Amino acid sequence: MRTSVSSAALALLVLAGCANEAPPVDWGGKYSTTVQERLDELIRKKDCDSLQAELVTARTIDEAKKRSYGSGSADLVAYIKWGLDQADCAD
Repeated sequence: MRTSVSSAALALLVLAGCANEAPPVDWGGKYSTTVQERLDELIRKKDCDSLQAELVTARTIDEAKKRSYGSGSADLVAYIKWGLDQADCAD
């Protein structure tokens, strides 16, 4: 029993640590590195309103990204949501 509890605790710690890592985004490919720099600055400043506006934009460009790259903007949306969490912005 002790081993299974320890394994479960370790798994929870690993998962908790992963939440702090930014989701992967195709910076320099599908998205400009200036987009990453802008988002990172908004996250650093904890500019929740601007991050929310970026989220709306990322959702709006989904179809265009699908046509151009074969996949939508879900990766960018995930990155911005991660940024909102890192900046302690409420949903």
